[in-house]
Amino acid sequence: MISSLAVLVLALGAAAPAAAPCVRPTRAGTPVAGEVKICPGRYRIRDTAEVGVLVVTAGATRIDLTGVTLESGDTAAGGFRGIGISGKGGDSISIRGGRIRGYRFGIRLDGGAGHRLSGIDLSGSRAQRLRSTPERYDEADWLDIFRPDTFETYGAGLYLRRTTGAVVTGILARGSQNGIGLFESREAHLADNDVSGNSGWGIHLWKSSRNTIVRNNASHNVRCESRAYSHGCDSAALLLREASDSNVIADNDLTWSGDGFFLSGHRPLVGPSIANLVHRNDASHAYHNAFEATFSAWNVFTENHADSARYGFWLGYSRGSTVRGNIILGAHEAAVAIEHGGENAIGENTIIGGAIGIHLFAPDAEGDESTLYRVDDNTIAKVGRGIVLEQTTRVKLRGNLLDGVEDGIVVDSAGADTELHGNVLLSARRWLIDAVELEAGGNYWGARDPAAVARQVRGRVNLQPFLSARDAGY
Repeated sequence: MISSLAVLVLALGAAAPAAAPCVRPTRAGTPVAGEVKICPGRYRIRDTAEVGVLVVTAGATRIDLTGVTLESGDTAAGGFRGIGISGKGGDSISIRGGRIRGYRFGIRLDGGAGHRLSGIDLSGSRAQRLRSTPERYDEADWLDIFRPDTFETYGAGLYLRRTTGAVVTGILARGSQNGIGLFESREAHLADNDVSGNSGWGIHLWKSSRNTIVRNNASHNVRCESRAYSHGCDSAALLLREASDSNVIADNDLTWSGDGFFLSGHRPLVGPSIANLVHRNDASHAYHNAFEATFSAWNVFTENHADSARYGFWLGYSRGSTVRGNIILGAHEAAVAIEHGGENAIGENTIIGGAIGIHLFAPDAEGDESTLYRVDDNTIAKVGRGIVLEQTTRVKLRGNLLDGVEDGIVVDSAGADTELHGNVLLSARRWLIDAVELEAGGNYWGARDPAAVARQVRGRVNLQPFLSARDAGY
């Protein structure tokens, strides 16, 4: 006799819908929609027409690639064509798991909002063949950062074009030219991805604003470097171009790349990118600039590490930007260098070692005026020259500490209006101040008496009122 419980169990079992069968793609252009499980296995499918091996045809499609490898079968990375998964227009596309390799784009989504991509290995996408050898540099390897169509040509592991609110986590996109690209995409959240070890850009943005890029490993993205030459060829861990505004970039590993963080607004080819927050990233050991922002405004750099790069921060033609609370050790040329900039604030940075601590200058008579700086509360030690002002006016230097430098503060005739108050100049191997003319009263000196300080000052420099460093607690 069958119990009532057994009858209920049998009835429920009979009513349960059968699971949808998994999909085995056999050709490019396979349409997918809804809940899609790709059968585990290895698929070798070319996509010479570049329509996509899997083509998402509807919004709210969820693709599970767990246990799947999708590859083109090509072996020459410079000639990879096709797209592993493509989608156009639909919202809330979700893709997770699996491995896609050997295409121009591992995944390319055009348009739509609310996409979710996670846990996918997109390594081994298209990469130009490098013509440089360890012994000889070839200029043909230089990347084009000025034209938007390079996004289409170069390819990437993941490419989001004109999307809104995508969430991208746990993506692996290595061993290619470019990892993740955003083109006219907004409000994306890129977190905990590994886009290291590429020959172009780890993450790159064009006209992409209000995105959050956090905790990604974008280290070792570099080309055109060897013991015989050093060019970088505009490679970078993270590249922003053409009105990529108001992004938050925090806690990323940008080390050992051509540039670590590279924001280019090069006139007249590329428009400025403004109001980005670059916080607590590590771009140490950049072959060129740990952090670069050119021809742009109101960008903020706080609490970053920029050790052992050619330049810690290179902010040519920047206006209204802030460099505060960063650690810059052993910069080969300068810790902070700004040519033809203005209204910038440089404060509370720790700068140790290197040729120059802070260099503000205007070498081109036709360039923008270098003016209106606030340089406050920086610690500068063991450098060749501490603070250098060349053809720069209306600068306020306040509360800075300089110790163990070759020359402390160097100012040409254009900087006679420099305001110098409350700085502590402890020791210099040559000149504490080297200036044509400067009012330097109200600062604190390591030597006890004015005569000793005067012997380490060159130019018409007024030291009164004279204050001892002991008065400031040193």
